[in-house]
Formats: sequence, structure tokens, C-alpha cells
Amino acid sequence: MSALSFILYRSDTGLRPNSDAVRTLMNTARRSNERFDLTGFLHHEDGFFFQWLEGESDNLAEIMGRIERDPRHSNITCMAHGTQPERQFSRWRMGYSTRSDASVLRWMADHPVVVREPREYAAGMLAFLREREALAP
Repeated sequence: MSALSFILYRSDTGLRPNSDAVRTLMNTARRSNERFDLTGFLHHEDGFFFQWLEGESDNLAEIMGRIERDPRHSNITCMAHGTQPERQFSRWRMGYSTRSDASVLRWMADHPVVVREPREYAAGMLAFLREREALAP
């Protein structure tokens, strides 16, 4: 089996956590991710989305193109991308958490993550999202 591609990005959003608009976004994302065989997890905090997406590289590129054109996302910043031997979020077409579940900013402050180092910051974000996934129903 070939390696899977992944991307971790941050974007600004004006959507309020757990709003009807977010529920619509998540339902659409889950359907698209099912169609394109993508999995991932999105954390929504203080006007930011932090998202890990993974799957076949062409499918991932297609969805990222849609995200880049989506007005619900702005100032998209790629934090990490590459390949991996297996999925990190195999049980989620798109998992979701918010600051009311746990704060990524507090988590980063409480763990030995050097946020100025892109690779370490990305690894910290992945660890946070994996923790959220493990606690999600």
C-alpha cells in the first residue's frame, strides 16, 4: 500500500462554534470526505479552525482547493503536509471539537511544544487532535 498524504492547516473563521452554520459545514465535509475517501479532525477555537486531513494526494488536493475557495475560511496557513504510512483518524470522516471541549492554546502551553518550530508545532497539534479524537463519543 502506498503512503497516504496529509495536511494540517489553520484558518480564520467568523463562524461560531456549534452553530447551525458549523453543523451545515460539518455535514457537507463529512459527505465530501466520504466521497473522496478522506478522514480527519477539525478543532474550532477563538475564531480559528485547526484541521488535519488525510487521504490520497489527488483527493486531498481537490478538497483543499474547495476549502481555499470557501468564504468560511480565510488566511489559510499550511502548518504541515507530507506522507504517512497509515491514517491518524481512521474512524472519522471529520471529527469535531471546540474550546468548550478543550483549549488547544492551553494544551500547547501545558506541554513541551516549541511553537516557533514548525515540525514540533505540527506534532503538538496532531497530539492534541488525537487526544480529542480518543475522548470523542
